Amino acid sequence: MREYNLLRSDNDVEPSYDIRNESIYFQIYVSPQDEVCIVGNVDHNYICWCSITNLSEKEINAAIINLLLSFSNERMYSTEHRVLGPRYQEIKRWHYFTVRREWYEDHYRYRSPVSNCFFGTPPHNNGVFLVHEIDNFVREERKKCHFRLIDPVYVSILHTYKTLLRKQNNPEYYQEVLPLIKLLENEAYLKLCHDEEVRRVYWECLDQGSSLYNAYMTAVR
Repeated sequence: MREYNLLRSDNDVEPSYDIRNESIYFQIYVSPQDEVCIVGNVDHNYICWCSITNLSEKEINAAIINLLLSFSNERMYSTEHRVLGPRYQEIKRWHYFTVRREWYEDHYRYRSPVSNCFFGTPPHNNGVFLVHEIDNFVREERKKCHFRLIDPVYVSILHTYKTLLRKQNNPEYYQEVLPLIKLLENEAYLKLCHDEEVRRVYWECLDQGSSLYNAYMTAVR
């Protein structure tokens, strides 16, 4: 399975501090075209795994996850930007969920936010469990897309949101439209929408919200 790891000797880095004993947590990205990017994060700076497969490649994805769960200190390290290269910005716009270790019944276990279930440690076949979680995540999020877009008027609403967010570009305006920005963030399932126009306008709204936030934080500092 290690051949699926995009982190190789030509893009690895030497961490600036000791992370050998840090536990991995997963970020699992899914594209509108059902590509799956599994990232093994060590912390917010470094990763030790990054692979791109397809949602349909269930056995491969399960094997990758089981391998990650059994990783020892024999790891290479890098950053998402360095490993993903020209696809970095694209993949960071995919929908995703994060699987972390949490304290549960006197020891740490991984918890999936999809079903809110904890799962064990090797030799349990946790890869199969987590592949089911990915499938359930995509299915449920696409159902949300379906119900949100059951009336095509929502596309017009998104355009109205974009107009509102672009109405002003000053720090004070960020506070005024913050509830709208939060509303849009809660509709992240639209990242999986099959309709390209919906995804485009949704991201234009998020980008403008991010621009307002940056202006606000610059003013605060």
